[in-house]
Amino acid sequence: MTLTVTLEFSEEELDYFRSRMHRVRDRNGQRPPREIAAAALAEVERLRSMARSPFVRRRIDRVASLVAMLDDPEWQLPELERGRVLDGLAYVADVEDLVPDNVPVLGLVDDAIMLELLLRELQHELEAYDEFDEYRRDEAARRDKPGVHRPVSLEDWLASRREALHARIRERRDRDLTRDGDAYRLITRF
Repeated sequence: MTLTVTLEFSEEELDYFRSRMHRVRDRNGQRPPREIAAAALAEVERLRSMARSPFVRRRIDRVASLVAMLDDPEWQLPELERGRVLDGLAYVADVEDLVPDNVPVLGLVDDAIMLELLLRELQHELEAYDEFDEYRRDEAARRDKPGVHRPVSLEDWLASRREALHARIRERRDRDLTRDGDAYRLITRF
């Protein structure tokens, strides 16, 4: 038998979690971002062996995407978002968080809640990064020919997105023009 528990947090409670994240980050003050990311990844590997809950595992598994987005020089994550990612990673890497990780069952729940908060705040950035990364891998495989190596850039991805947008606009225009058969009506109001 499994038990499903739904937690609902007020904005005030979420602010408390955010402040805890910032405090942990402040405590790590002078640590370079790469060191924080490496510590978070190392902690995630340790936590994977302890995490039994699918809720916890799903959030822990997203840490690698956060680190990749942070470290990717091509992505150029803006400073505000970089700070948020580093706050979350510092919290995950911190063994002295709200609930010690070695407390059975509940020890990882606070980490999962913090990650969920961070993942929701950065949802659009993560989705865009995942899209870019998938495009980059697919395009690199397509371009990979003997003697030819041109890295796939963010500009390449943006150009492909722009082309797709223009194609979608043309399709909509053509659909609108032919919606009433082949007749095109221009309605003008004076």
